[in-house]
Amino acid sequence: MNTNRNFMRSAIVAFAIAVMILPHARGQESYSISLAQAQKIALEKAFAVQYAALDMQKSERDVKELLATGLPQVNILADYSQYIDIPIQVASGDVFGFPAYLTDFFGGVAEATGVGIDAPPFDPNAISEFQFGQSHTANYGVQASQLIFSGSYLFGLKASQLLVSSRERGQQRTADEVMQQVAEAYHFVLAAGEGLALANEALRLVQFTRDEVAALNEAGFADELAVSQMDLAINDLEAQVMASQGQISMSKGLLRFQMGVAPDAQLELTDEMDDLMSSGKELEWLSRDFVASEIPGVQEQELFLGLAGLDVKSQKASGWPQVSAFYTNQNNAQRDAFDFFQKDREWYPVQLWGVNFSMPVWTSFGGRQQVEKKKIKEERARIALAQISQAATMEYDNARTSFSEAMALLNNATNGERLAEKIYMQSEVRYKEGMISSFDMNDARNQLLEAKLQKLTTSLDWLNARIDLQKALSAFD
Repeated sequence: MNTNRNFMRSAIVAFAIAVMILPHARGQESYSISLAQAQKIALEKAFAVQYAALDMQKSERDVKELLATGLPQVNILADYSQYIDIPIQVASGDVFGFPAYLTDFFGGVAEATGVGIDAPPFDPNAISEFQFGQSHTANYGVQASQLIFSGSYLFGLKASQLLVSSRERGQQRTADEVMQQVAEAYHFVLAAGEGLALANEALRLVQFTRDEVAALNEAGFADELAVSQMDLAINDLEAQVMASQGQISMSKGLLRFQMGVAPDAQLELTDEMDDLMSSGKELEWLSRDFVASEIPGVQEQELFLGLAGLDVKSQKASGWPQVSAFYTNQNNAQRDAFDFFQKDREWYPVQLWGVNFSMPVWTSFGGRQQVEKKKIKEERARIALAQISQAATMEYDNARTSFSEAMALLNNATNGERLAEKIYMQSEVRYKEGMISSFDMNDARNQLLEAKLQKLTTSLDWLNARIDLQKALSAFD
């Protein structure tokens, strides 16, 4: 009975753990990717790409917003107000009092006819008070306006369209940078994996040699110091293996970040370093004529210069006339009580249209100073264009030189690896024939491993130099 109870308890615990773990496991991303696939994912998910896409969307919205200001504007108007106290208007006595000459006239008539006529006396100091209006006022209607001419609007519209074009080039520049960063991270993961394989191979060979030295020591043909030295070498190589494993983990973390995928995403790289080094496109890139104006970053700055020029023209145009038309259709009503919804009460229509004209005449040279400031900004943009063009040319020259050097070093490392392999194979034959000792054989193994490590290092440098050259030419497909 206890056994069954324990079994049920274990089953329940196992089920609970599975319930907690499985949703996480199902939600974890997993990628089996080549370099091209990793770059494609990054162009969709990388943070920099997302920021650039949002900037592009904002620029497009800015264009539409500015365009809308030049289209008809229609507003519905409605308001209601109530006077708690109706305003009192005040006038002097000579406005509403009885003039003196009329008082004398009516007095004379009374004497002649015998008919008494009382005329109000004239008082020049008297004050008359009166009220106009009613307590409740309401109106509703429609108001429309249309911009007819504005120089600032025209140049601003052109500038906003240029801004969209500059954002497009900025997107391309960002895409090139992301492609480069993903490629470099992918290369580091591959190199770290091969470095781990070399470290494990070196560890295996040293352990093999250590066993042989230990056997010689037991037979009296080697001292204890040789065995201790082998143990020390094994400890160093075990540390290198652990470091290589950590390097793989950090390199994959960097690759995840550059791709824009989840930090816990599982990555399996399908390309090998030899596969990436066999495209042959680098020869085409080296033969290209470099033109700085074809580089997205330079094109972006050229558009910025155009924007600065339009900004100057727009500021000058602020001194031009601005003309707009308007139309208003309203209905007004005044009431002693809030009875605006009664059908039998009148609403009084008001319609008007007109044209607005405005033009600055004198700004105390403020407008001129603003124009000069815009010109300074334009000149800065012109200098920046020259700087960026020169930087792009220098980047290409440096990338080309670095790639040529990397290619030469790779050829040397390849030849060195072939020579080390030849020496190792010959040493292996002589060792089996008893012509050389195990120490000589171990030296041949170490030489081979060092040659392989040098080949790996130069291969990584070659791949990164290649991607730098591709970036400098903006030659990403």
